[in-house]
Amino acid sequence: MRKRILVVVVTGRGAIGLLLATSVLLLLVLATGRTMPALAPLYPAMVGKVITVDPGHGGIDPGSHDSEGILEKDIVLEIARDVCHLLARARAVPILTRHGDWEMSPLWPEEKTRHRQDLAARIHIAHRTNSDVFVSIHVNKIGSKSTSGAIVFYSKNKPESKRLATCIQQAMKDVAPFRGRSVLEGDYYVLNAANIPAVIVEVGFISSPEEKELLLTPSHRGRLADAIFRGLLSFFEGL
Repeated sequence: MRKRILVVVVTGRGAIGLLLATSVLLLLVLATGRTMPALAPLYPAMVGKVITVDPGHGGIDPGSHDSEGILEKDIVLEIARDVCHLLARARAVPILTRHGDWEMSPLWPEEKTRHRQDLAARIHIAHRTNSDVFVSIHVNKIGSKSTSGAIVFYSKNKPESKRLATCIQQAMKDVAPFRGRSVLEGDYYVLNAANIPAVIVEVGFISSPEEKELLLTPSHRGRLADAIFRGLLSFFEGL
């Protein structure tokens, strides 16, 4: 018995086109007697979660850098964009604190110094958007060229922040393993000022020649972003 293939072309713009396409699909289902599968979300725990993703530094503040002009602010912006893309696909609501190379201080002039204004603005965005969590992405740098890997910081006496840091680090260890304790308390303004679970993710060391080369590679940045996403997923699934 030969199978017949039915091709239906529906034209139309906007809501009218969508309505026509949906109507034709329903008619085909009724005609063939087949059922339509429910389009359940792939990650139910992520649906509707508001997540502020903060690429550290920006503008006149380059963050960590080397003699070749490699800047932390550029690397972390690319990773943050990748994280937001993954969150959006999972039906979460990503909030990116900066979309380009600028500082945030003009948003919060109440603080005394430009640096503090910049940091306060990032937390202000998370609070004003009623975010569920705050994740600030950074790149590390120290004197040693042999130290590499990811470290995640959380604020003391904030158990949910610690749990978030642990979830993210568990996902990060396969991509950027760190020899030693990699979930640490940190006395940082954005962590202390946040009234929601908040972490700083140091995705690697620009002072390590090998890791710096990886951080400049889109594929590695994508793996780091995916690890942060999986850590966030683990956190929300555990609520």
